[in-house]
Amino acid sequence: MSDIPPTALTQIPLSVDTRPRYSDAELRDYFECIKLPQKHVDSIVLKGSIQAGTKEHGLPLLQALTRHHACNVPFENLVLHYSPHKTVTLDPAELYTKIVRRRLGGRCMENNTFFGTMLRSLGYEVRNCGGRVARAMSPYPDVRHNQSATYDGWNHMLNLVRLDDEWYVVDVGMGSMGPNLPYPLRDGFETTSIAPRLIRLQLRPIPESYASRPGTSTGPPKMWCYDACYNPVDGAEKEWVPVYCFTETEFLPQDYEVMSWFTSTNPRSFFTRYVLCTKMLMDEKEVIVGNVTLYKDTVRETIGNNRKVIKECKTEEERLQALAETFDVHLTDEEKKGIPDDRKLA
Repeated sequence: MSDIPPTALTQIPLSVDTRPRYSDAELRDYFECIKLPQKHVDSIVLKGSIQAGTKEHGLPLLQALTRHHACNVPFENLVLHYSPHKTVTLDPAELYTKIVRRRLGGRCMENNTFFGTMLRSLGYEVRNCGGRVARAMSPYPDVRHNQSATYDGWNHMLNLVRLDDEWYVVDVGMGSMGPNLPYPLRDGFETTSIAPRLIRLQLRPIPESYASRPGTSTGPPKMWCYDACYNPVDGAEKEWVPVYCFTETEFLPQDYEVMSWFTSTNPRSFFTRYVLCTKMLMDEKEVIVGNVTLYKDTVRETIGNNRKVIKECKTEEERLQALAETFDVHLTDEEKKGIPDDRKLA
């Protein structure tokens, strides 16, 4: 470790004119990367950024960008397993190279940092926010079963986008558990995301607040809580599962720097333990219908509520082949050699 003090620390440039933006040429290459249909490339928003802030024109393009990103840019943690350095970058220029040039993806902070920068480059007003993932989403059975009503610390990033007089939640960094569509920041909002799954947003306290004890004068603080109902049944009471909660408070790059460091280095984080790669699946009508996911040594395809195993990887070579054939992820020879022995398949 170097004992030389830093000469500069992470921050947003104070001059608006010097803040990160992608060029028109870079945006065109990104649209090609996510296979954005020409009808969306012809959007009036791309001819004049003033329309980006309107629901009439800005929302349809935002919806298209969100779903095509989710289907063509993977939610993955490969840098933590296959790279020689095991270091995550949140620099917008480096993320552009990773996502557009390399056709890789990343976790929430990588995907949403890139996506937020891309939206600002198109003229959208974007606020970066932070969230806590619900432990009901944990891959660890004991945690999922015993602590499902509680949340992790700040470990998730999402974006809020202003359209006319309302903010919309835009999150391309939650993989198969995410909304995968923009939705309004509106208490009680409910809609179908990936049929038959329902999602909702509520402004409510979370159970573990100290302020929830009897006799508290002000009551517990409220958070925006995003929940999912995976298999709604007509006539039956819906079973809602917490996914994450978040705040409208603006988070800065230095906040994500701390959050990303913890989630990418802590040995209890499943990101540091298991190889993961996910892409959403879309039908010919541009409707997201499911996902394909590599987790550890198994590739599963989920359409609606129907899940099936499509490949079991018995060797490291088979896992690399699955990444290439199923996700179009091609690692360099140096990256392939970077995986530690204790994470290799036999």
